[in-house]
Amino acid sequence: MPGVLVATTAFRDAAAHQSRSLGFDPAIVWTPHPVQNRTRDELEALAEGSVAPVLAALTAHQAARETNEPSPGAIHRLDEETEE
Repeated sequence: MPGVLVATTAFRDAAAHQSRSLGFDPAIVWTPHPVQNRTRDELEALAEGSVAPVLAALTAHQAARETNEPSPGAIHRLDEETEE
């Protein structure tokens, strides 16, 4: 079953470590951090902005499955100005 991890950029390192430990390259959509101090409108905008990347990652997985290709781990960023 295809899936996509949606997380804030603060969890990049943790996701990378877990991915290596598990031998798994998940599809990930990164959102800006932090989220707890955002307004309802800002959170809704982040959620709406996540829909297309999540669907793209799910579609890439399904397309790979139908052609017997390895499923690509898709990493999408919703923000260009993330902390490094």
